[in-house]
Amino acid sequence: MKTSKFLCFLMLFCITLCNAQVGIGTTSPNAVLDIRSSNQAAPANTDGVLIPKVDAFPATNPTALQQGMLVFLTTGSGSNQPGFYYWNNPTTTWIPIGNTATNNWALTGNTGTSSATNYFGTNDDNDIVFKRNGIRSGFIGNPTVASGNKNTAFGANTFNSTMSGTRNSVFGTNILSFNGSGDRNVAMGDQSMYANTSGSENTAIGVGALYSNTQSSCNVAIGRNALVNTNGSSGFQGSNNTGVGYVSLRSNTTGAYNTALGRESLYTNTSGNNNVAIGWQSGFINSTGSSNVFLGNQAGYNETGSNKLYIENSNADATTALIYGDFSASPKILRTNSQFQIGNASTTGYIFPVGRGTNKQILESDGSGTLSWVNGTNSFSLVRTTLSASQSLGTGGWQKINFNTVITDLNAEFNTATSRFTATKAGYYRINAGMHTDNQGNTQFYSIGIYVNGTLYQENTANHNGSGPVSRNADCIVNLAVGGYVEVYVQNYQSSVNVDSFPTKTFFEVQQIR
Repeated sequence: MKTSKFLCFLMLFCITLCNAQVGIGTTSPNAVLDIRSSNQAAPANTDGVLIPKVDAFPATNPTALQQGMLVFLTTGSGSNQPGFYYWNNPTTTWIPIGNTATNNWALTGNTGTSSATNYFGTNDDNDIVFKRNGIRSGFIGNPTVASGNKNTAFGANTFNSTMSGTRNSVFGTNILSFNGSGDRNVAMGDQSMYANTSGSENTAIGVGALYSNTQSSCNVAIGRNALVNTNGSSGFQGSNNTGVGYVSLRSNTTGAYNTALGRESLYTNTSGNNNVAIGWQSGFINSTGSSNVFLGNQAGYNETGSNKLYIENSNADATTALIYGDFSASPKILRTNSQFQIGNASTTGYIFPVGRGTNKQILESDGSGTLSWVNGTNSFSLVRTTLSASQSLGTGGWQKINFNTVITDLNAEFNTATSRFTATKAGYYRINAGMHTDNQGNTQFYSIGIYVNGTLYQENTANHNGSGPVSRNADCIVNLAVGGYVEVYVQNYQSSVNVDSFPTKTFFEVQQIR
C-alpha cells in the first residue's frame, strides 16, 4: 500500500517537473509555484505560507547563493525590530521589508527616534525637493547657484538665477528670481524682491514688497507692495529705506533714508530723502521733498516742500494743521493752529487766546486760567477826574466830592454818577486827591479823606488861619480786589463854603502800580 502511494507521488512530481510549474491546491498552476487557499472568499486560518522564523540572524553571514533569502525575525535586536528581512549580499546586511526598522520615516510617524542620531535629510550634496501633484513647491538646500552658499529657500521659482549670492533666506513663490550677487536678503511673500540682482541686506515681507528693486540695499519693506518700485541703478540709490504698511513708499526710486509707517504713507515719494511719515497717507503727495516729518493720519498729505513738520489727523494744510513747523526757516518756525494751553486750565494751567490781538495789546491773565489781549497802554488802571463847576458844602462833617469830569480813564473804571472808582483788576493802586475852596476868613479845620470800600482809609486835616482859600491833599497806596472802590470826601463845619472847580487844584487820580 505504501509502495503504491509513493509511486503515485513520484509520477506526479515527474509530470510537474516536465511542466516546470508547481501547484499546491491546484492542478493548473499559473506560475513556477502557485499556492491556492482552501477558499479564497472565506479562507481558513491556516491558509498562508510560513516563512522560516529565526530568533536571531545567523552568526555566519549567508553567501551570494542566498541573495534574496527571506526570514522572519521574531526577537528585536538593537535597531532591528521583529519583522521580515531579506539578505542583501552586496552590502552583507539584512534589509527590513516595509516599516519594520526605525530608520525609515513612516507616513504615520515614528517611535523610538533619537535627535542625536536620527534626521530627515540627505547624506549627499543634493537639495531636498518638495512637490505637490508632481510640481515643485519648495526645496531645502543650495538652489541653482554657481558659487553661492548658505542660502535657504522655500517655495516655487525661488533663486532661479542666483549665481554667487550667499546667506539669503526666502519663503514664498517667485522670490529673488533673478538674484545674482545679492547677499543676506530676507524675503517672505509672493514676488517679494522679485527683480533683485545685487541688492543686499534687504528685508521684504509681504506680497510684492521691494518687487522692482535690483541693486538697492539695506531697505526694510513690510506690507503688500511696500517699496515696490525702489530701483537703484547704481551705488546705493534708493537704499536704507524703511516702509511698513500697504504700498508705503510705493513709488520710491532713488530716495534714501526714508521711514514710512502706515498704509500709503509717502506713497508718491520718488527721490525725496530723510523723510519720516507715520500714519495712513501721511506725506502722500510729496514726491521730491526731503527731511520732512509727518505724524498722524494724512498728516502733511498735500505738502510738496522740504524741511516741514506736520502733526495732524487730517489733510489740513500749513494754516490749519494742529502743529506746523519749518526746519529751514531762520529762525525755525513752530506753529499751533489751535487754542494753546499750558497745563490744565481748570486747575493751575492757563489758556492763550486764539486771535492775534490789535496793535500794542499785551496778554493779561484774569487769575482764573484765561489770558486775553488788552491794550498795552491801559493794561494798568489810570484815572484823573475833576469838577465841572464849584460844589457847595454843608456843615455836617464828611461829604463826598462829586467829581463829574473825566480827564483820563483808560479802563473805564470811574463812574461819574457815583463819583466812584471801581477796580476791574486786583492789585495795588496809588490814590492822589486834592481839594480847593473859595476864600475863607475863619479858623475852622478842613479835611480831605480817602474812603476805601466805604471806610475812611487816610485823611489830611488842618485848621484854617487868616483870610483866603483852603487847600488840602491826600496821597496813599491801597490794595483793591476786583470790585473794590475808592471815593474822595471832605470834612467841613463852616457855612457858605464851596469846593471850587480849578482842575489843577481839585482833582481825583488813580494809578495802578502792580
